[in-house]
Amino acid sequence: MTSRYGLAGSAAALAVSLATVTPATAQERPSQNTVADNGDIIVTATKRNEKLREIAGGVTAMTGDELQQIGAQEFKDYLTRTPGVAFNEGPPQNSTAVIRGVGTTAGLDQGQGTTGYFINEIALTEPGYAIVVPDIDAFDVARVEVLRGPQGSLFGSASLGGAINYVANMADASAFDAAAETGLSSTKNASGELSYRAKAMVNVPIISDKLAARVTVTQRVDAGYIDNVGTGVNGANDIHNLGLRGSIVWTPDADTKLTYLGLYYRTKADDNSYAQLDVGELARSSAFEPTEKYSTQIHSLRLDHDFSGYNFTMIGAYNRKTGDLKFDYTPYYEFINPGKIHSFLQAGKSDTYSVEARIASPEGKTFDWLVGATYIDTAKTFEEHLTSPGVGAVLDPAFLTGPDEYYFGLGDTKALETAAFGEANLHLGSVTITGGGRLFRNEQKRRVEQYGYFYPAGNVVPGYKLKDSGFTPKASIKYEVSPDMMFYALASKGYRFGSPNLGLIPLAGFDTPAGTTSDSLWNYEVGTRLSLVDRKVLLDLTAFQIDWKDIQVRLTRPDDFTYGANAGKARIKGVEASLAVNLGGFSYAFNGTYLDAKIIDEIDTASGVIPSGKRLPSSAKWRLSNTASYNFGGDMEPTVILMHRYVSASPGYLNDDTTFPAYNIFDARASVSLQGLTLTAFVNNIGDKRAVTFGYGSDLNGQTQFYVRPRTFGVQANWSLR
Repeated sequence: MTSRYGLAGSAAALAVSLATVTPATAQERPSQNTVADNGDIIVTATKRNEKLREIAGGVTAMTGDELQQIGAQEFKDYLTRTPGVAFNEGPPQNSTAVIRGVGTTAGLDQGQGTTGYFINEIALTEPGYAIVVPDIDAFDVARVEVLRGPQGSLFGSASLGGAINYVANMADASAFDAAAETGLSSTKNASGELSYRAKAMVNVPIISDKLAARVTVTQRVDAGYIDNVGTGVNGANDIHNLGLRGSIVWTPDADTKLTYLGLYYRTKADDNSYAQLDVGELARSSAFEPTEKYSTQIHSLRLDHDFSGYNFTMIGAYNRKTGDLKFDYTPYYEFINPGKIHSFLQAGKSDTYSVEARIASPEGKTFDWLVGATYIDTAKTFEEHLTSPGVGAVLDPAFLTGPDEYYFGLGDTKALETAAFGEANLHLGSVTITGGGRLFRNEQKRRVEQYGYFYPAGNVVPGYKLKDSGFTPKASIKYEVSPDMMFYALASKGYRFGSPNLGLIPLAGFDTPAGTTSDSLWNYEVGTRLSLVDRKVLLDLTAFQIDWKDIQVRLTRPDDFTYGANAGKARIKGVEASLAVNLGGFSYAFNGTYLDAKIIDEIDTASGVIPSGKRLPSSAKWRLSNTASYNFGGDMEPTVILMHRYVSASPGYLNDDTTFPAYNIFDARASVSLQGLTLTAFVNNIGDKRAVTFGYGSDLNGQTQFYVRPRTFGVQANWSLR
């Protein structure tokens, strides 16, 4: 059985109380370790602090100030405006980003995903089916870095196509600081309900320049817009997000810094957020409201120490994720207990302990290097429960697994990843040659137990071991013609965990593979970064080709059960472009991607052949975004921002011909600022387009689809002390 998948008031009060303090202007607010004196963004894509425009590779970064200006709350608000990235908005905290077309599904696969997610370099992915893809609120963030192309050499598994690193602001012992945000909005088809958000941050120096603590609280409730005609609830899919984040930073001397980061993020959806086309445009039907609950908890300790120019870093972290998803299975199993509802619960939990240690040589030398090691230990369980009230009265007791329960399944995974990694740079004047890689070893042990109506004799797989090891190299050459012109060429390889096929009873006449091993993927790219007109115009161009073989794909047996297999090859070619223009009060940003992503080796399946030339899911040929703003100046700095994005027609799935139509989305914002307080009015999805972002395919009620949120009007207030 494998499925798809009272604090608000206090936060608002805190926001109001903070607003009574007289602050400086919002534009003066610093982003920690993010912007250099000359305006360059500082990123950690190479595990060092480095200027964004000096990196030989496809990297994009948005600062906290930039995210605030466009009203970003979560992934969909900024990843959709990033070159090379498709964000497939689906279930909250379970939506995926696909980078450069490296993906075989627009949603969650039952194996490890192709994109790595991190917070302050702490891995948020685990082997196998993802319990949660943490989509942490974008308030009080230093920056979000998007690394395009495989990042296996420095960031490890699950970064086959790329990685996303969310960098939260840490406690600052230099001065007291505080900030707050609140907002209200109204969405079409939300049955009159309002969405709201209340967020606050306080940073307190405990010992000046030595010890500080920072606390961030966020709550956001997004009103639903999908009507459930079965339950009679309009706008049923309300989503509740609660976030708590804290940090303590101790700097006992000039060479040492010890940082604690703690995070708790919880999301609850009152109903599923997809529409069933046979029910209505913004409607679905179920016998009850299937809820979705997700949580992510992180505790980490980081040590940074300078040994006479040699920088040592050690990060230890604990990460717990939980996901409880309920689905209405009444249409499928009503024949077992007629007239009653049938509820399916999938409950997942993962616990991950990780340690990374690395040391970097002094910078500014002809030759510099970085070496490190990683240890990641994961334990994960999935439980599945199928229940129906009174089912015990109609079934033989031998089929029951609990009160009103007639199916129980348990999947247990233990995984260990160990790796040694490193990179070295040879600086020869204006030319820099870089080489590096990761030597890795992955081990997994999985077991499955299934009982009840479908497995009257029980199905127990006591344990299956899967091991994988290898080396992922990376090499690049960079030529800096001048501080305003750079060219580079790069080759890199990625990898990810394989996944055993468990819980499948052997099928006569069909050879089900034992599982999958890591794909093999090479990325080749060339690019340039240009700064023109005294850095008022910034232009980035990148061309790439990806050769992908032994692809991990999810296929279906003749009995309709799915399994994983390594099959086929794909070739992905593309061009990414970014343009930023800053002419005083006027600014303009363009991001564009052209993508040609196809299977080049046919894949045999039980239901037919996936032919050569088939486009990969999430591989729209064109993705374009435009953002134009004008600041009129003066004391209140009135500003208008217009935003647009375009996505061409996109394949929905690998094994059928569903295509999601092309769409254009327009948004607008207008704001005024005075003494640290910024008031904004906005409208999103001005044309109220039914832009399809993802779908599960067909069920008993026809095609299922997720949409961009309908037209939404709102107001927002941001305040900051510094």
